[in-house]
Amino acid sequence: MKLPWVLPAAALALALIAVPLAWAAGFPVARLLADTVESGGGWSDAAKRTVSMRFAIRNDGWTSVQVTQVGHSSSFMRLIEADGPRFPLELEAGERVQVELVYQVTDCDNITSEDWPIPVRVERWWGAQTVEVDPSPQEPDVSEEFADTVDSEMPGLSKWHAARASYVCDWQL
Repeated sequence: MKLPWVLPAAALALALIAVPLAWAAGFPVARLLADTVESGGGWSDAAKRTVSMRFAIRNDGWTSVQVTQVGHSSSFMRLIEADGPRFPLELEAGERVQVELVYQVTDCDNITSEDWPIPVRVERWWGAQTVEVDPSPQEPDVSEEFADTVDSEMPGLSKWHAARASYVCDWQL
């Protein structure tokens, strides 16, 4: 007696197991995270209208990736420097690398309150891809003259780019 459904059912069962496992391993898309717990923050220079964002990129996948580029510019912030290791850099599974991006704030009025993830370009033997990481929200960086007045009114955490630019833009939150 032939069972014509056995082979397709076995293939479907295998696919249902293999696809999530491959995804968790970071095969189709590299699994990178922005870790700001230990290294978050940065500095601000109102006179030069520059800010920095320090964070670690963590490879949360099961395979290594070669990081070739980090960061990008926008209409409101221009990337002027990516400080840290020299790229390309091999990032093994579970490893992290410290990066500091330096931006010049170009338009305080148009800094978005929406997510603005940081692109990380990676290469592996089967090709290159860009993976976005999003540093965790941060407390706004306000100048000392506003520090006393905003403590009671401070909205809490802001998207990383708005929090970093708040000092340069001197927003009264």
